[in-house]
Amino acid sequence: MKKSVVLELFLFLFIFLGLTACGGGGGGSAPTSDPTSTSISGGGVKGPLANAIVTVYAFDASQTDFKGTSVATATTNATAAITGLALPFPVTPPYIMEFTSDAGTTDITTTQFPVITTLRTVISQSLLDSGEQIYATPLTTMAVDIAVSNAADTNGTAGIQADEFEAALTVAASQVVSTLGFGMDGSVDIFDTPPLIDSTTVSTEEQTNVAAYRAAVEAVTAIAYQIDQQTTGGDTDSVLAELSADLADGGGIDGSAGSAINDNTLQVLEQDPASLVIPNTVTIDDPDGQTVGEVQDILVAETTETATSTDTTDLADGSITTTTAPAETDPDLDNDGHLNADDAFPTDVNEYLDTDGDGTGNNADTDDDNDGWADAANVDDYPLDATRFIDPLLDRDADGTDNG
Repeated sequence: MKKSVVLELFLFLFIFLGLTACGGGGGGSAPTSDPTSTSISGGGVKGPLANAIVTVYAFDASQTDFKGTSVATATTNATAAITGLALPFPVTPPYIMEFTSDAGTTDITTTQFPVITTLRTVISQSLLDSGEQIYATPLTTMAVDIAVSNAADTNGTAGIQADEFEAALTVAASQVVSTLGFGMDGSVDIFDTPPLIDSTTVSTEEQTNVAAYRAAVEAVTAIAYQIDQQTTGGDTDSVLAELSADLADGGGIDGSAGSAINDNTLQVLEQDPASLVIPNTVTIDDPDGQTVGEVQDILVAETTETATSTDTTDLADGSITTTTAPAETDPDLDNDGHLNADDAFPTDVNEYLDTDGDGTGNNADTDDDNDGWADAANVDDYPLDATRFIDPLLDRDADGTDNG
């Protein structure tokens, strides 16, 4: 083989391997070219935050807010994307990631200084394994704060351990969605679902979830902002913190956690979320401002600012619809021990699960998996699995032939 051919082959392999190491433009959390760190991408969104400060803290339950030492810092850029954030090895999740605003921070949706200046989320092992982008929103902020308040020592080891915190986080997320999800489906994971269009939100289902989540983000912000406008001495961040504390005490949102939320301000929660005006969108050119009901148009428009090339045709042409519902002050309406977001029948104390989705709860349904075999003993060994009904290893009639 000629020397020039060998050299060209070597250069090709070198360039190919270099591009592979860069991740091919996927934009997710992945190992960096530095073998001693793991990169994190994503952002803070109540409207995407451009030029915000990003700080990642080690989990430390001995601290009142569970934020231990700072292990990494970075910023978001003009397109609201995290830049230059890498977790040093050994990577020991969970971490608390926090976005804070300074004088140079801008909410891309409003082009103004953010009305909520601090957002938090948790970087878990599962999120790192997924390699997807990680976002903080007002909803994740509430869930983190509730989990910090309610995490319990259940394994006998002194102090709150990481797994106990993450268990509390799951419950807290369900509390938030149950009360301030504004109609968002309980299956939407607020820690894993992007609140804006990015390179990972390609399918119609993914964009439907994005729109529902973003509507809840904008609605809870509008609610907190309105409550702040009715009170004195606080700000929108403190109202959000009070909503979290109110949910954390176990009584739902009832005004028991502070002074900002009371009988008067609770009426704000009764509004149609679609009509809520997004703070800082009222201008001379747009005296009515933008509303939560316009969230799909907002998502499409902001892709220009966030430099996202993902196709948003379904959002723009109405193929996707976003339906909202008023907030709930009670996270468990029927008091059956299953939060509304996890309850297929949130107002029926006798039912919470509908495995086959036929509208009849499992307690009343005689065929929970709708496979044609009754749930009764000796008929369906797998009453919640439509693909199986009798254990093929059994020979119930002893005729030498397996039931299967």
